[in-house]
Amino acid sequence: MNDPLKLPDWNLIDLIRRSLWCGRDFGRAAVMVGTGFSRNAIRISPNAPNIPLWAELAKRMHRELYPDGDDSQALHETPSQLARRYELVFGSDKYDEFLENQIPDKQYVPGKLHEMLLSLPWSDIFTTNYDTLLERTLSNIYTNKYDIVYTKFDLPASMQPRIIKLHGSFPSHRPYIMTEEHYRRFPIDNAAFVNTVQQSMLENVFVLIGYSGSDPDFLEWTGWIRDNLGESAPKIFLCGVLSLNEPTRKLLASRNVIPIDLSPIFPVEKWVEPDIRHSRGIEWFLHVLHSGPNID
Repeated sequence: MNDPLKLPDWNLIDLIRRSLWCGRDFGRAAVMVGTGFSRNAIRISPNAPNIPLWAELAKRMHRELYPDGDDSQALHETPSQLARRYELVFGSDKYDEFLENQIPDKQYVPGKLHEMLLSLPWSDIFTTNYDTLLERTLSNIYTNKYDIVYTKFDLPASMQPRIIKLHGSFPSHRPYIMTEEHYRRFPIDNAAFVNTVQQSMLENVFVLIGYSGSDPDFLEWTGWIRDNLGESAPKIFLCGVLSLNEPTRKLLASRNVIPIDLSPIFPVEKWVEPDIRHSRGIEWFLHVLHSGPNID
């Protein structure tokens, strides 16, 4: 195992580990899973395309919106604004079809890291991903039983621990939350989801994996929490091979986000391929959490 003593944020990982293994049926830690985590899935065929991140989806929308290169206005648009423009130009059905075609959910199966994640005693697992990788992992999990929540209407009958699909789910739980208008309406149309996440943050150590500090999902959710909870908003832990500089750390701190940056023990000089580097970092993190209530 990589030497944890070389990691400045080691004490935070230890806090999460101890919160998970607190002597109950499930721990006092919850996790929110982003798109980056899906890239740890296994291709069914070597020809399967990569699962795209936010920036890649935005570029593909951009090419369809501006096939002749007349994109001067798009240079000033955020990814969520670009998605809204795509929906307005082509219609909601085409927007849904675009996401279903671009995110090759059926061409992947859950990987080792999906099983490692779901084998931990989380109080809840939230995800903003549309793919079905987390729920398809459940057939291989024998230690924990998760209820699946696809919509706000599923919440009252659900029991912890749960997998809660916050932003829609392939193939039929829509809308797939991505556009500026979706985000504007979300706290109104899905107040139950926002309240559930807030309550989980108040009761648990709350961890984010599979996000960068600039993902729209990340920015919107951390913003809603600050708006609703104000000074009582709890700290959120963002874990990954983040390679952060000090100004970025301070910016995250202003958003009540504490980064757990694994890059010191996964240096880019040794781990040249970005996807492998990120994957090995999260695998190491999950391995540490699996060590249980005591660690040598």
